[in-house]
Amino acid sequence: MKNQTSLPRWAGFFALALVFLVFAGHGFAATEETKKAMVEKRADVLTIDAMAADGKLSLPAVTFLHDQHTKALSAMKKDCSSCHKPLKPGDAGAYSFRFMDTGELTGEALKETFHANCIGCHIDLAKAGKKSGPLDAECRTCHNPAPAVSSNWQDIGLDKRIHYNHTVSKFIPVAGNKDKNCAACHHVFDPDKQKLVWGENKEDSCRACHLLPKVKKAALAKNPAASDDNGPLQKRLTLDVATHQSCVNCHLALAAKKDQVVEYGPFDCAGCHSPAAQAAFAAQSAKTPVDSIPRLKRGQADVVLLMPEPAKPQSVKGMMATVSFNHKFHEAMTLDCRGCHHKKIASCADCHSYEGKAEGNFINLSMAMHKPDARQSCVGCHNIKTQQASCAGCHTQIPLKLSHNSCATCHVSPPGVNEEQGTNPAYMLGLSKEKKEALAASGVYLRDRESARGYDQIDIPEKVTLGLLAKEFEASEMPHRKIVNALWEKQRNSRLAVAFHTDKGTLCQGCHHNSPLSKTPPKCVSCHSVDSQSAPGGRLSLKAAYHQQCMTCHARMNQKPAATECAECHKIRGN
Repeated sequence: MKNQTSLPRWAGFFALALVFLVFAGHGFAATEETKKAMVEKRADVLTIDAMAADGKLSLPAVTFLHDQHTKALSAMKKDCSSCHKPLKPGDAGAYSFRFMDTGELTGEALKETFHANCIGCHIDLAKAGKKSGPLDAECRTCHNPAPAVSSNWQDIGLDKRIHYNHTVSKFIPVAGNKDKNCAACHHVFDPDKQKLVWGENKEDSCRACHLLPKVKKAALAKNPAASDDNGPLQKRLTLDVATHQSCVNCHLALAAKKDQVVEYGPFDCAGCHSPAAQAAFAAQSAKTPVDSIPRLKRGQADVVLLMPEPAKPQSVKGMMATVSFNHKFHEAMTLDCRGCHHKKIASCADCHSYEGKAEGNFINLSMAMHKPDARQSCVGCHNIKTQQASCAGCHTQIPLKLSHNSCATCHVSPPGVNEEQGTNPAYMLGLSKEKKEALAASGVYLRDRESARGYDQIDIPEKVTLGLLAKEFEASEMPHRKIVNALWEKQRNSRLAVAFHTDKGTLCQGCHHNSPLSKTPPKCVSCHSVDSQSAPGGRLSLKAAYHQQCMTCHARMNQKPAATECAECHKIRGN
């Protein structure tokens, strides 16, 4: 009997223990989440793990807070030279941003350089009775596997707004050229002089020459003697080192002019790479409309005749017609050249050939221009534009694909070129540069004369009554003509819409999405049945189709009534 009565008691005990463990587990998880939330996020978090290249580290890598150290040094009237050597002997105004120029050191020599400088500095401060960092017996303070900080560092690009601030700056000195300061940043390798010079009209993105560290390492692993128009790859700085040496040193040099009033950019990590700094840049830049920034001129053509360049053009006929591309117009629509020229400023065909080649990751020219979800492709960029509020009401619900009529919008032989000539690469590629530019200009001129077209007001029903589903609510009366005219106003001045809304009924297909182009498209019930159970082919029922079409459009275009304001469209029917 005793055993029988103790069994429930023990069962109850184990149940309580289980409950305790479950709740304790939740508490432990919550504590871990709290710990993660308490970790400080900074843009200046650097990981010192250079010795990992020689093998497995015996201690965790060091988490180094760069801005914390520069502020401490500044308070002691010290500068970058405490940790960085000059780029050139005796030049105290420009620094190498490798710590103590350790680039060539490995193994114990590298470790001793870090320890001698870092710990040595801390010891000197401690001896002077000043606040210092960890000393030589406090290894785990620096070599901490779980530091109380994490990085929120963000990449920063030099878009046209920031670039414009530099081009108009009167504080950027350029020797021998008082009118242009391009040479202060832009340079090319002169093989005859074996040095870097300003290549006028050859200015390019830093990325065109200076590779990311992992990309350079991979390229040299394949070919240690790799070289191109910019000289040997081995001698070229990686992108991070090149940009910091150029930008930070320039900002430091300007800031050092204490006797002058000058403007200069930041030289701490957070000043460029923190989310707060970038939000401030964005807010300031937004005050300058992109299309108001003067055009960056580097000898580029205003218009370009785009065409495939097959390896053997004589053997290829019947290609798509060429495209007259308005380069100048598209420049004004983007914040930087990398929107299209994502690696270097050159012809697309240099990397993306007709057949495809290694330089372009074997993405051929057709795919580079037409990939619907790639930001750099023509079609992909146009798809992104359709997600703006003025277009998104219709385009959000239209699949990202080209219709069979879209090709001829861009691929049109220019005036004076017949179809046989325009689709023959051998003929088109054989034309002179001047002839190609003239043909492209005439093609652009004719296309830009086009204007958006729509049906006459008398052909657009003023109101449409949706009453097929009316039961507890009155029939919904839609101000059809008002809606059409509102959409028309939003798209009539868009060059993109004008180019692709080629038929009077194109705009109508935003709602009448699967109907043929017509002034009198069929009613929604033609495809969407009243009974949701009988909707064929997985189509939405009529009620769902109405609500998805109308409510999605209103939400994407910031229109009223909102999705929750039912009574604005549906009046409650009286008894």
